[in-house]
Amino acid sequence: MKKHIVLFAAILACVGIANAQYNETNNLYYNAFRMPQSNQLNPAFMPNKTSVYVMLPDAGIRFGSPLAINDFVHNQGDTMTVISINDMLGALNNDNRFRIGIEANILGFGFKVHHTFFNFNTRIVSNVNVGLPIGTINALLHGNVDENGNAIKEVTFMDGSLFNAQGYAEISIGGGHYFEPIGLTVGAHAKLLYGLFNAQTDNTRAVLVTEDNYDKLKVDMYYQLQLASAAPLDTAGIHMPQINDLFNIGKANTGVAFDLGAKYDLGPFSFSLAINDLSAGIHWKHNVMSYTPEGGHVTAEFAGYNAGTIVNAGQVNNDSITAYWQEVVDNLTPAADSVGDYWYSIPTKINLGASYNFAKMLRAGILFHGQFDRGLLSKSNKYELDLGDGVANTFRFNTTLTVGVNLFNWAELTLGSSIVYDGNKIQPFNPGMNLVITPATAVQLYLTADYISSIYLVEAKAFNVRFGMNVLIGGGSKISQN
Repeated sequence: MKKHIVLFAAILACVGIANAQYNETNNLYYNAFRMPQSNQLNPAFMPNKTSVYVMLPDAGIRFGSPLAINDFVHNQGDTMTVISINDMLGALNNDNRFRIGIEANILGFGFKVHHTFFNFNTRIVSNVNVGLPIGTINALLHGNVDENGNAIKEVTFMDGSLFNAQGYAEISIGGGHYFEPIGLTVGAHAKLLYGLFNAQTDNTRAVLVTEDNYDKLKVDMYYQLQLASAAPLDTAGIHMPQINDLFNIGKANTGVAFDLGAKYDLGPFSFSLAINDLSAGIHWKHNVMSYTPEGGHVTAEFAGYNAGTIVNAGQVNNDSITAYWQEVVDNLTPAADSVGDYWYSIPTKINLGASYNFAKMLRAGILFHGQFDRGLLSKSNKYELDLGDGVANTFRFNTTLTVGVNLFNWAELTLGSSIVYDGNKIQPFNPGMNLVITPATAVQLYLTADYISSIYLVEAKAFNVRFGMNVLIGGGSKISQN
């Protein structure tokens, strides 16, 4: 028993090193008693109350933000509301991204034969990351003056990747086996990925330059918007794809991925590890377009205006100002170019978990979840590839503690909380709730509100909501606690 306690304590130690920006996940599925969806987090998991299951279409949305409303909006007295840019800057860190994810299972099923199980699933995944350019905020707040009051010749407003989005369909097939004498279950998934859309600004820059004599301002600007889609792209717009093009491997943007998982039962304890979405990413080679300024690198200079040319006889003549800004806008007009292929990653995840079953009705669990996002991986020779600041490469992780209660043998309630360090301070309380109801033998309903960074809206930085239904058929032997 002492060895068991030491092993469990080692897992608990992960709580102390949770160090990441908010990372939206389905943490409460991991230690669920009987949800088929837990298999997507660890392919060694299989529901223990049924021989066959069918996952019907469901829907889920995830959101993560580097800022909460009360990070920069405060009440002053009873009636005054104050917006503080300084407080906003103090709350930001090096990975300032708004993250929105939508995930939907289309249809899936699984079944087991003795100690072996098989599963199949189809789903759609979409992830959008929007960067918050701290350089722009600093420039608007301080201008071209540093913290010591000295003038800065060059001020960077924007640099690197400010936006990326990707959507893909996934077809997964896998299974696992329970080795009863040693209490070990192993499982794996193989996935075929079909790219639906990809958009990124991997090379964006805007720099304000002050001349030495301070009588002229110059702005250097450049952007590159790269788009790829299952539907053909051209300067006339996006065309509806043909169904056979979407699912024809020779004409589709595709990739492969793998999940690997293991689970070890040791009396009332259970230990598990999964690495999900091991992948080289999606190869975007069809319907790829790049949009850059029509005039190439854009430089705009401003040396001031003669007031006499603007105001004449009490009338404002803004033609010269309008002409100047129209020239800048014209230079920024995008020019489309059909370009070569590139690879873009899908995030790789690691789940390390442990649980303790006090009885058939009660379980305590812990989960360490990490997510590694490599962003843009490679481009064809027609591009210049800069694997520097313009490429997203982040690792985010968090730790979740859960308590699950099996009620009346037809309802399961899981309560949990995640511990997160968002780059500035530890957020110890990010509650979640997962309710699974099986009102009839073959029907299962579930609702998850997970990873809520605060029950108060003005303090919230993240949330994850999901709901759906499963069909359960038959009762099988107990091959897993999940």
